[in-house]
Amino acid sequence: MQIFVLTMLIMGLVGGQLTSLPFVAGIRVTLLDAAVMLMLFYAAGQKSKKPIRLASFGKTQDRQGRRFIPPLWAPILGFGAVTIISLALTLGIVPTYVIGGGLLYVLRWLTYAALYWVAAGPLIAPGTWFVVLISSGIGIAGMGLVQYIWYPDLRNLYYLGWDPHYQRLFSTLLDPNFTGIILGVTALMLLTAAEARNYTAGKMIGLVMTIGALILTYSRSSLVAFGVGLLVFGILTKRKVFMVGITATIIAALLILPHTGEGRNLFRTVSSYARLGNAARAMVLIREKPVFGHGFNLLRFVATERSWIDEAVIPSRSGSGLDTSMLFVGATTGAIGMLVYGWLIVRLFRLGISGLRGKDKVRIAAAGYISVLAALMTHSLFINSLFYPWVMAWIWLSTGAMERHLTADR
Repeated sequence: MQIFVLTMLIMGLVGGQLTSLPFVAGIRVTLLDAAVMLMLFYAAGQKSKKPIRLASFGKTQDRQGRRFIPPLWAPILGFGAVTIISLALTLGIVPTYVIGGGLLYVLRWLTYAALYWVAAGPLIAPGTWFVVLISSGIGIAGMGLVQYIWYPDLRNLYYLGWDPHYQRLFSTLLDPNFTGIILGVTALMLLTAAEARNYTAGKMIGLVMTIGALILTYSRSSLVAFGVGLLVFGILTKRKVFMVGITATIIAALLILPHTGEGRNLFRTVSSYARLGNAARAMVLIREKPVFGHGFNLLRFVATERSWIDEAVIPSRSGSGLDTSMLFVGATTGAIGMLVYGWLIVRLFRLGISGLRGKDKVRIAAAGYISVLAALMTHSLFINSLFYPWVMAWIWLSTGAMERHLTADR
């Protein structure tokens, strides 16, 4: 059963948006959503026969064969509570079915966050989670390379709300920016695995494949995020020369590759101005409702009411979000939400930093985890990636696996 559940999870991660199906109230579900639910049901049905020692920031808690409460439960449930309050405050102002859709997104966020509870527990070895994530990332890279050769034009799906990407790698996620960050963190995790054990031919092939696919996305946010993560990893592992070599190779490849068309022009300005306008709208929304915001994930309704988007013409898939994750949090849950979510991010980094004091392999794993977090936080400044299901799966599975590494080390 465990192999089946893990296989479904990998298929959901690799299948991307190709497995998306309509659900209710304009909400779509994917194979990944189903796989995450299946994983949670499977984990809940298992009973641990071994004592659980859960490490958290230098402290341990004994759990004698009982379900345990994850150390990050407070900020996770705290943010969940804020999102529900933000929606409750819109009762009588926003249609009930719209609020119901927002509650479903809250449920999705909490469901993905629960993956941390699964990965931090004793049910599955932490190394297995890294194999799942790396395998899925390489799978997305492979599918992306095939797509780049045989299907480089997404403009024929513009009528369905997808951005008209042309001659860029967007893989099964149908978006070069989200695909790019998944490829970037996969490459960082491959570097971590190689540094912890050895640089085998298989790992190097996977590294070349993911970095090559990342370059072909022409996603500036993903390239910058990967560069930041690479810098952090190089500093923490003291392998600066090697990291500089990888960076130089990427820059050389970007200079050699063609730059025809707006999408492949690294100095394009259209998307930059669009993001600035998007940020300006976010600040307007935050000033209007600074405490609890306009309601979690109700931005599509707000934007439609203000005629910022016209879904009668094109059913935009980006109408429910903003281009920066923290601005999204601020606009939908206000200053309270930003404080609680910021608390959660700080706790994630503290978890990684505590691992830097561990033994060699744990220290390297912690360095890799911190570099992945740094890349994701950098990317979220340009794209609302922290609330993207595939990125959320990466965050919570890698966080749980890091927690288990600390547990084993202690």
